[in-house]
Amino acid sequence: MKYLPILAAMAAAMACNNNPQQHHQLTAADSVLYSDIIRPVTDSIQQYPGNDALYYRRALLLFNTNPGLAQADFEKAASLKPDQPDYWAGAGEAALLENHYDKAELFFNKALAHAPAYTYLQYKLATAMIENKRISQADSLANMLAGTTDGKDKAFYLKARMAEDRHDTTAAIEHLKTAIAAAGPNAEFEAVMELADLLRARKTPEAIRYYDQAWHQDSLNAAPLYDIAQVQEEVMGNTEAALATYRKCIVADPGFEAAYLAIGKIYSDKKQWKEALNFYTLAAKAAPTDAWAYYHRGRCHEQLGNKQEAATNYAKASSFKKDFAEAKEAMQRVNMKM
Repeated sequence: MKYLPILAAMAAAMACNNNPQQHHQLTAADSVLYSDIIRPVTDSIQQYPGNDALYYRRALLLFNTNPGLAQADFEKAASLKPDQPDYWAGAGEAALLENHYDKAELFFNKALAHAPAYTYLQYKLATAMIENKRISQADSLANMLAGTTDGKDKAFYLKARMAEDRHDTTAAIEHLKTAIAAAGPNAEFEAVMELADLLRARKTPEAIRYYDQAWHQDSLNAAPLYDIAQVQEEVMGNTEAALATYRKCIVADPGFEAAYLAIGKIYSDKKQWKEALNFYTLAAKAAPTDAWAYYHRGRCHEQLGNKQEAATNYAKASSFKKDFAEAKEAMQRVNMKM
């Protein structure tokens, strides 16, 4: 189970060395620090090397694309102003992304020394402890968080993570339900989706409730709708409801190829080849290099007696997937009949 960091950063572009006297190749770090977006802050740091806020600002810009460099800047900012918990917290977040779990624990502990009541920092410290396999310490911290008003959801996210690590799916489901209920409308999208996935794996229709919650949390993301349709089709056996939801998924995201393929499969299973062909064609338009879309289009054309079109689609499928045995066999079969 992974949760999103609270820090955000802008992507850094590569830049050239503007000094005509230097012709050597820049190091990777130099290329980033002197990119168009980062360079103004880097120049300011060179002018004011004792300004902690500049290092923090650059760390935020670097965080998503270069967490290692961001960590170094967070650490530098913290060394210049050790009583600023945000600097230590940033260093901890970056260390987690870099899999430096010992350092992450150290940094979150330093942040908590200056903000002891900040439950998010306690949560992140416990996360680092889990990664360090210090489970009893993490569990103790989770129990403490469970007794707070604003930390209960985080406590049960942690407990769910620990339950999954020990392959106790039943406990993980219950802990996630508790966490999501405690968080209310602020529940982690990833946690809601994970709970739905765990329920779906158990072929439980209740998964739909949580996929629906996830979709309402992020209505621009069509994936939860697709998953709802999958549960309706595979778990509940309700293909009509699934068709309606797949269509809803396509409305939400016209480029969602998997939904077109799923609808095509429903129609092809019913031997409704013209309808299936339409949706496999839309799938190929959404993902022009997907071998399976062309293979299924070939099947439809073959069933409709369009041998030349079938052969053409099987050939395309083979070209996009070199080891596509089914497409190669189908192409040979069709060619023998032509």
